[in-house]
Amino acid sequence: MKFVLFLLSGNAQKIADANKLNFEEIQIIKLDEKELSKPTKIVSLIKQFKGFKVYFGTIDNRFQRFQTFIKIYLLLSCSSGIIIDELGQQNKFNLTRLILQELPLLLVEVVYSIVLIIYYHIKIYLLKWKYTRN
Repeated sequence: MKFVLFLLSGNAQKIADANKLNFEEIQIIKLDEKELSKPTKIVSLIKQFKGFKVYFGTIDNRFQRFQTFIKIYLLLSCSSGIIIDELGQQNKFNLTRLILQELPLLLVEVVYSIVLIIYYHIKIYLLKWKYTRN
């Protein structure tokens, strides 16, 4: 089986060793984390490797910020994949968990952020008005 490793951060050799992968069988694609904000590019890149086992590699899964977005890209590209790290930890793509747990949490985070932005926008406007009306 062929493997593709989208390397976000870390050392590909350490990631392969920690996850018991044959380093010679892995095709490595280096990605910058900023590229994860371009969904069409990432989805088309994943689709190019149809039939490959897809991995996203990072130094430590606990500190990888875009795991939910990576899973959404895997869903959009009709692929399955695993986010792996140098410590041997794996975060597998699971459709049920994505839909029932991760997407609702993402939605709550977006709504909370919007409420905070509106609140502080109004608060700053009122403070500016208070201190400049004299």
